[in-house]
Amino acid sequence: MDSSDATPGLDRLDAASVEAVHEASMHVIAEVGIQLTHERARAVVEDAGGRVDDDGVATLPRGLLTDAVDRAPDAFTLHARDPEKDVTVGDGPPVRAPAYGPSTVHTFDGGSGDQDRHVAGSAGAANYERRDARLADYERLVKLAHAEEVITCAGYSLCEPTDVPRADRHLAMLERSLTLTDKPVMGPTRGGERAQACMDMVEIAFADRADVAFEAGERSDPVVAGLVNTTPPRSIDGAMLGGLLTYADHGQPLVVSSFTMAGASGPPTLAASLVQANAETLAFVALAQLVNPGTPVVYGVPSATIDDRYGSLSIGGPESALFVALAGQLARHYGLPCRAGGALSDAKTVDYQGGLESGLLGAVTAFGGVDLALNAAGVLESYAAVSPEKFVLDCELLRSLARFRQGVTVDEGTLALDRIADADPAGHFLEEDEASASFHRSAVLDKRAHDDWAADRPSAFGLGRDRVDALLESYERPPMDPGVERDLRAYVADRSTV
Repeated sequence: MDSSDATPGLDRLDAASVEAVHEASMHVIAEVGIQLTHERARAVVEDAGGRVDDDGVATLPRGLLTDAVDRAPDAFTLHARDPEKDVTVGDGPPVRAPAYGPSTVHTFDGGSGDQDRHVAGSAGAANYERRDARLADYERLVKLAHAEEVITCAGYSLCEPTDVPRADRHLAMLERSLTLTDKPVMGPTRGGERAQACMDMVEIAFADRADVAFEAGERSDPVVAGLVNTTPPRSIDGAMLGGLLTYADHGQPLVVSSFTMAGASGPPTLAASLVQANAETLAFVALAQLVNPGTPVVYGVPSATIDDRYGSLSIGGPESALFVALAGQLARHYGLPCRAGGALSDAKTVDYQGGLESGLLGAVTAFGGVDLALNAAGVLESYAAVSPEKFVLDCELLRSLARFRQGVTVDEGTLALDRIADADPAGHFLEEDEASASFHRSAVLDKRAHDDWAADRPSAFGLGRDRVDALLESYERPPMDPGVERDLRAYVADRSTV
C-alpha cells in the first residue's frame, strides 16, 4: 500500500522539530525575556537566580527553568465533593470541563411551543434567542454539567452572568459550582483577592471530606483548578500573576495557557507562534514551581489564528486542530499534563458549521494526548457565546468519541461462529435477544427512517432543546451538609456588594 494512503498519527512534529521548538523557546526565556507585572513574582524570579530589568522583563537561566519544570508532577488527582467523582489529570482519557468565559447565550426563548421550536425554517428561527448571559443561565449550565456523565469537571465561568455586579460574579459563580454539583470544580484566578476567596470557599465546601488535606503553605490535596493566561506577546499581567501565586501558595492545580493568536498577538507562522506560546507557558510553569515545588500544573497552548479577511479570531479551523496536537506532543516532551482543544467553533448559531468544527477539534482533542479539555461543550462565536442546546449536542459527540476509543473486542464469544453457522443463508439475526445490545444509542440525534422523521421534522437545535428539558426536569441537586452550606452562603453574603 502506498504510504500516502496510511492513516497519519496525531503527532505533527518529528523529534528534530520538537527539539528545535524547545531550543528556540529556551532562547526566548533565557535571552529575550517575559515581562512580569507583579512585584512578588519578580522577586520570586530574582531570588531563584533569574534577572528582571527595569521594565519588569524577566529572564531565567536555562538550568533554572528546566529544573523547575521537572518538579511539576506528570499527573494528579483533582478531588470532588463526591469522592466517587474524583478525576485524574494526566493518566487516561481527557478530563472534560464545559465552556469557559462566554458573556453571551444562544438558546430557545420559550416562545410558542414544541412544534414551532422543532421547525428548521423561519418559525423555528423566530424562537432562537441571542442575549447577554444571566445567573439563571449559569445555574442551568452547571446543572447540565452535573447531569451529563461525559462532563467530568464542572469547570468555572460557564458563562459570565451580566445581571450580577462584576465585583460579585466570582462569588456567585463559585457558590453555584460548589452547591449545584459535586463534580470537581475550577475557580477564579484573576487577582490575588479573588483567588483567595476561592481558597476560602473550597475549604468550607470540602469540610466534610476528612480524607482531603487543605492548608495554605503545605502540600494540599488538589480540590480546585485555576486557569491562568499569559498576555501575548511575552507578558503576564499582574492580576493573573496574583492568582497564580495564590493557587501555588495553596498547592492547587494551575492550568497555564498562552492564547497566542498567530498573525495578531503572535508571529504570522505557526512555528514561530508555537515557540512564543511554549516559552510563555513554560515560564508560568516554572514560576509556580519556584513558589511551591510540586504544585500541579497543566501545560496549555490553546492557540488559534486570525482570519485576515475579516480581522476575526478563528478557533474552529484546521490550524487550531494542529495546535491541539502540537500542545499534546510538547506536553509529553516536558512530562506534563496537557490542556487543549474542546468542542470549539466560530459558528454564530447551532448549525452544520458548529458541528463540523466541533467534531474536528473534539476528535483531535480525544486522541491527541490531551489530559484536560476546557470548552468541551457548548462553545459558539469563537469562545464569546455558549448554548445549552449545543452543550448537549457536544456531549453526544463526546459519547461517540468515547465509544470509538473503546474499540472492538475480538474473542471466542464475540466472534460468535455458532450464530453465524445457525443463521439461514440470506436470513437475519433480528430475533437475537442481545442483538446490538452493546451498540451506541444516541441520546439526542434522530435516527428514524425518513417517513417517521417527516411527521415532525425536528432540527438538531430542537432535539438539543428536548435533551436540555429532559435533563433539567430529572436533575437532582447533590447533597451537601446543611452546616457546610450555611457557612458557604454566609461567606458569600458577607463579601457581596449587594
